[in-house]
Amino acid sequence: MSKKWYEALDQEDVIFLHQLAQADFKLSKLSDETGMSYFVLKKRMQKLKLALSQKTPGDSDFKSYLDFLVEQRILPQSIAKVLYQKHLEGLD
Repeated sequence: MSKKWYEALDQEDVIFLHQLAQADFKLSKLSDETGMSYFVLKKRMQKLKLALSQKTPGDSDFKSYLDFLVEQRILPQSIAKVLYQKHLEGLD
């Protein structure tokens, strides 16, 4: 059985994604809230994106996980839609 994309995340990555979600996925807002440099946050996000793209077998797992998060009311549908669109753009 293949590893799910979210199983590649360590605790620090999960915390970062949670903080990013709380900041409406805006790095400038997260920078203001955490005091971390925008460029440090951007580099961290790019590193996470690269790591996930190398470990993600396909977008069906990602879509399923987003659907699960929406169903559990952890993630708003509008944000899930944007995340999935960005994910598809990243695959091109």
